[in-house]
This record gives sequence, structure tokens and C-alpha cells, in this order.
Amino acid sequence: MDMFLQLWGGIGYLLSKIFIVRSEFLENGRNSRLIGWFVYLVGMPAWVISLLSRQNWIAAAVEIAGIPSVIMGIVTTWKQSNPNKYIDWSIRVFIGIVILLGIISSINTFGGIKTLSQILEILIIFGILVSNYLLARRNPFGWLTFTLGLTSTSILMYIQNKPILFIQQLVSLIPVIIGFIVCMKKAKSIKKEKTTN
Repeated sequence: MDMFLQLWGGIGYLLSKIFIVRSEFLENGRNSRLIGWFVYLVGMPAWVISLLSRQNWIAAAVEIAGIPSVIMGIVTTWKQSNPNKYIDWSIRVFIGIVILLGIISSINTFGGIKTLSQILEILIIFGILVSNYLLARRNPFGWLTFTLGLTSTSILMYIQNKPILFIQQLVSLIPVIIGFIVCMKKAKSIKKEKTTN
């Protein structure tokens, strides 16, 4: 069962990153971006189950808290506009509550922040949630913060003997770095156009 969950979650998340990065290379990458966000949601249950089975409460909370950001990414891609401030605010509140519950559960289980896995999970909070939020808003720095989340997750998977997810996280760094470079080039190009007009 554990191997099945690793394959399901690992393939889902890797494909998600590939499709979202691919969208950056296309003139109209809307469909590729939508597929990427949907595949992310498909892979998420496997990650949540796998993390909860090892009492990684914080990391599981990060995955669950990311759902509204991913849905926001789907909606903004579909409508090709940013969400209104109330939806944006509601997502932030939901994320905060879920993360707080994850941290409280972890502290309660381990009697404080005492393990390497808990520290890695806290780094994952910043890396994954901030990147999901920024990417949903089409901010190129979302790719950069993703590297912290992927690196922390890969170390966590390594120490918890989940080799497929460990390798998947490391391989996922490739499309993430490519995505960051492409987005920065696009941002510079747009900035240049604005200054010349």
C-alpha cells in the first residue's frame, strides 16, 4: 500500500509541475496550466494519507491548506483574472487555521518541537504554501520558494524511508528551476515593454 501511495502521489505531483512549467513556454498556456492544477489535486490524497501515516501532522496540514490556493489557481486560470479581495482573504484565513491545527497536533503528539521531521515540516509550510499562493497569482517568485519546500520534503521523505517520493521531490526541482527562469525572463520582457512605451 505504501509503495502504491508513493507512486500515486509522486507521479501526480511531478506531472503537475511539468504541465505548469510547460504552460510558461506556450503563447496560451491556459489548458496546460489547468491540467497541472487538476493533476496536483489528484495526487494530493496520496500525499495526505502517506504523511498522516507517519504522524507528519504539519506537512499533512500544509497539503490540505493548499487546496484553496490550487482551486484559486484553477479559477484564475479559467477566468484569466485575479480573485476578489474577499476570496483572497478567506483563503489566507483557511490556510492559517489549518496550519495552526497541524502545528498544535504535532506539538501535542511529540510534546513540543523536538524532532528533525517537525523542523522540516515547518520549512515545508513556508516553501509549499507560499509558492502555491504566489503561483496561483502568477508571481514568478512562487517557483523560487518551491525549491525550499521540495528540498525539505525530499529530506523528510529520505529519513522516513520513502524512496520514490524522495526521488520525485529531487526530480521536481528541475521543472521548478526552469519555471522560475522562464517566468523571470517574461517579467523582464514585460517590464522592458512598459518602459519603452
